[in-house]
Amino acid sequence: MKKATAVFLIMISVFMTSCGEIEIIELNERLIIEAIGIDFEDGKYKVTIEGLDSFTSGSEGNNISSARLTKCYLFEGETIGMAMNSISEITGQTPLFSQARVLILGIDTAREHLSEALDFFRREYTTRTDVLIAVSEGSASETVSADFGENVSAGNIFEASLSSYRHTGKSTYTPLYRFLNSMMGETDSAYCPIIGIKDNAFSDKKEVDIKGTAIFSKNENVHIITKDDTLAVMIMNNDAENGDITLNTAKGICTFEIIESKTKTGIEIKDGKAVFNVNISLRCDIPEYQTEDLSGLSKDDTEKAAIQAAKQIAALITDVLDETFYKNNCDIFDIGRKINLKDNSFYKNNIIQTETISENVTFNIKVSVSVRRIGKVILEKDE
Repeated sequence: MKKATAVFLIMISVFMTSCGEIEIIELNERLIIEAIGIDFEDGKYKVTIEGLDSFTSGSEGNNISSARLTKCYLFEGETIGMAMNSISEITGQTPLFSQARVLILGIDTAREHLSEALDFFRREYTTRTDVLIAVSEGSASETVSADFGENVSAGNIFEASLSSYRHTGKSTYTPLYRFLNSMMGETDSAYCPIIGIKDNAFSDKKEVDIKGTAIFSKNENVHIITKDDTLAVMIMNNDAENGDITLNTAKGICTFEIIESKTKTGIEIKDGKAVFNVNISLRCDIPEYQTEDLSGLSKDDTEKAAIQAAKQIAALITDVLDETFYKNNCDIFDIGRKINLKDNSFYKNNIIQTETISENVTFNIKVSVSVRRIGKVILEKDE
């Protein structure tokens, strides 16, 4: 019994010695980060931080917003790390990055310093890897510190807007880890939304304006596609949860709402080319039909409209492939990786050596559209 007691006491002593003292940081000593903006100007990185202002302390000199639910601070340094390290010195609080909702890079910074920015956040373990990444139409500082109202967080607004636009097929929803994995893959291409700010029509506050999608390639070129073309990117990558297709039919203007999108792809090597087969299946509703004939679409009209919608989506995808893949050599659809998995020798001899994937790939795109319901409008006739 004495031996057992002695061993138990030794274990407790070792455990306490190895753990040491646990540092407890009070909530009012924390700066809870909601949004991060990165710019590079005049040879320095400028980091704009939006933090919750529930327990504000520290210097007001770097505060670039008025009193509200959150406050924005501007930090500068020769590197992003140096700017980040000055947060505690200036605010008197320890930053908590795990609650950050969005990381925004200024568009010019993303063009010229993307690698440096990504390298920091890839190494910095305190930042959430599922934080959303986007680029701003102007400077990231102006975007993060935009006035959305005293009782709202800009980070929350950005996150909600990106989620909302995603469900309409107008914006991608890109977590940082997905962006990093894409840029470090076989094809070194990635994409994320472009955020703009505009005046609210009903108040003196600002609101989010999604401008489109920024596509990055390994040669650090940035290609921009519109938010209308973004739907093609989402469908190709099996990421479309919703979206609208507007058709000018012979019977009137018809809107198809995508309720389910499935894309299956396959690779075959044929005649010295990699043939990328794309089979897309869309299930849709017709929530809106504008015509003088209020009785709605007949079954025959609906079938014709579905065929027209399929052709319209196929044409949209073809246009986006021409702009991104063929003209700008941006492989945001992981085509290179899929070729590598299918035929490693073909990939090495025709992709790696030439460094131009688009010259060795052709596409075969098939789109089918089915309509779940027609939604006729029945009018009562006057007696």
